[in-house]
Amino acid sequence: MFLRILASLAMTSPFRKPIALVVLSFGCLLHCDAGEGEARGNISSNTFESTTQVRSLSALAQIVYQLQQRVAAKDLASIHGEDEILGICLNPMMQRTDVVSYAQREQFKSDLATFAERVSDLHAAGDLGQQATAERELGRVIESFERVKSHFPDWTVTAALKSTNRFTCPMHPDIVGDRTNFCPKCGMELDQLVRVLPPDWETDSLQQVIHASIKEESPLIAGKACSAVLRLARANGGPILTSDLIETHTQRIHLLIVDQSLTDYHHEHPVPTKIPGEYAFTFTPRKPGSYRVWADVRVQPLGLQEYAIADIAANTAPEPLRDRATSLKAGVGGLNYDIVLARPNIRVGVPTTARLRITSVDGKPFAQLEPIMGAFAHIAGFSEDYKTVLHMHPNGRAISDPGARGGPELEFQVYSLKPGFYRLFAQVQIDGRSQFVPFGINFLP
Repeated sequence: MFLRILASLAMTSPFRKPIALVVLSFGCLLHCDAGEGEARGNISSNTFESTTQVRSLSALAQIVYQLQQRVAAKDLASIHGEDEILGICLNPMMQRTDVVSYAQREQFKSDLATFAERVSDLHAAGDLGQQATAERELGRVIESFERVKSHFPDWTVTAALKSTNRFTCPMHPDIVGDRTNFCPKCGMELDQLVRVLPPDWETDSLQQVIHASIKEESPLIAGKACSAVLRLARANGGPILTSDLIETHTQRIHLLIVDQSLTDYHHEHPVPTKIPGEYAFTFTPRKPGSYRVWADVRVQPLGLQEYAIADIAANTAPEPLRDRATSLKAGVGGLNYDIVLARPNIRVGVPTTARLRITSVDGKPFAQLEPIMGAFAHIAGFSEDYKTVLHMHPNGRAISDPGARGGPELEFQVYSLKPGFYRLFAQVQIDGRSQFVPFGINFLP
């Protein structure tokens, strides 16, 4: 509604004149490689990106790029995230019309408001699930963006588009590079667009502080299935909808669940209920005591990974963590699993290559791992502090072919910033069933 009001005011401005709009494919402009010396975080400090003009235009260019991706993928429900960013960007841009010459300022404000109106129309089509209408409205968004872009000099357009096409690791936002790169700390693809915002706006304003709570039908009992509901909410109490969540490794929510002895690990994917922001799941604890849940999510619009923590209550006393020994070998389901480290001692803050090696009982290499959540294995790790969690993926591209098979070795990057003992669980799938393989590892200071 705010965007529509601004657009309405602009349409009645005495400075507004008929405009011939030029249609230009936005995708063809995003061909520049990422620059050297990328800065940490979501706003670059490179000299050419530090100007008001460049950052303002980059913010709008990224919105158009993301809208194209959403419509092409028929992910219409996620369009609202881009409209949210535009709503945040629009007011400072309307106030800072010094990004263009004095003679252009009223026309610039009018064109900017028209652009906002077009995005709002696209948002409405997305909310209604109207793909054909969304495709038509996207064309109008691109047309109006071209008019906004025409107010900026060529050097600004070139610099803005160059700064637009940069990506980061959702887990480690200090790692910035090309879309085809992988994070050296966790092996994850750099698939999160680094968002550029106009000056005078802090990126912290977009950070989503996620609160998680769990309500269960009854306190946990070892060996008995527990049905529970996870609630995800923003700092203001508003529910986090499915459309607010970015799918990662084939799921929008990953629940990492473990008991206090760090021996009974479960990986669940809750499903949305009829109540906004609530997601149902079931698991069967094998140990007494309460269990801790880390809800692994990426929330629009910044898409950085967050872990929201909640506990599932029990009336029984938990088992303590007793075993803190390094253990790099395990046998599960008739197979042997070994973690082979590139160096004997692992230190905090230093990524270390590790290979997960799978063999049969007679020592023969095993290469029949099935894809699970887009990979042939996942490793989750839990610190002895019962607060710190790790989540690692094999190096390489996601596996999309369900008939593909992997092994006998998978390469991971092991990384943590907190010293101490960690229980690692490698999750693999064989014959359609998940298996969890436990290891013990110590990070030195």
